[in-house]
Amino acid sequence: SSGINAEYGGPERVFRKYSKVHQGAVNCISQSSSRHIIVTGGADGNATTFNFNSGKVESYMRHGDKPITAVQGATEGVVTGCRDTHVRLWHGSNPTLFSGHSLVVTAVVISTDNERILSGSRDNCINAWDVRTSKLLFSISESRNLITALRLLPGDQALAQTSEDKRVRLWDTRNLQLIHVYPTKHYIQTSVDVSPDGNYIISGSNGFSGSGCEVSLWDVRAKRLVCELRGHTQGVNSVKFVDSSSVVVSGGQDSVVKIWNVVKQECIMEKRLPGMGGITDIVTYPDKSILCATSNGCVLLTQNDSATISETVLF
Repeated sequence: SSGINAEYGGPERVFRKYSKVHQGAVNCISQSSSRHIIVTGGADGNATTFNFNSGKVESYMRHGDKPITAVQGATEGVVTGCRDTHVRLWHGSNPTLFSGHSLVVTAVVISTDNERILSGSRDNCINAWDVRTSKLLFSISESRNLITALRLLPGDQALAQTSEDKRVRLWDTRNLQLIHVYPTKHYIQTSVDVSPDGNYIISGSNGFSGSGCEVSLWDVRAKRLVCELRGHTQGVNSVKFVDSSSVVVSGGQDSVVKIWNVVKQECIMEKRLPGMGGITDIVTYPDKSILCATSNGCVLLTQNDSATISETVLF
């Protein structure tokens, strides 16, 4: 378990630095049922549940030497996707295995009722699994649709999905029938999130030297692109709504976290994380704090009254 190494700052800004939870990059993170416990997936073949209040690893989920490529916290357990092509549901250290993909699993989600897991892979397949029996319920495959991310809409009736074919798709979760394909972008769409009201989808775009690298806002009902938010200089790896449909957070390969007002279509705050490498994934909290996974560990960012962002926990 990680011990606290150092604590800096006054009472209004305590900075805690813990031992690294992973060796190498943290590829993915997810909220758990507890505010202070984060699920992490590493390039080192481990997933963990980590308490960033106490600095303790609550559980290790070991996958051998293959990198973890997707994690999803659930009310009961943790779902992981791995480069070894398997989806796992963990209760403690013994996982249930869901086998059916032929290439790396890039995305996993679990339904609100904990009865169904949906997984996406570079094998062009989205699979729907029965949690109780671990049987494959449906599998849908579409040529060139290398899945990069999945997100359920509120109510779990629809699934938003991004792809290496530069498109955003919307699926009916009952039978995995395609509802809509949004207009093709210029670069790979790397990440996706859905607004709390279910009316909007955001996607992050790959790119380089400022070409591409945008965050796109899509209207679910009108089935159109609303706007593009530009400012990252390298690919956007993660996008998240905060606690409304009007504020979005993005994390890029350029080591920058940006907070956007999508109504005004402008960046209202940003934080550069020098020395952390590319930002691989982000989790947002209602109190406006942001947890970032990077190629060099995780950092919790807290917004201050003075409209600045502080690093408050590093692990």
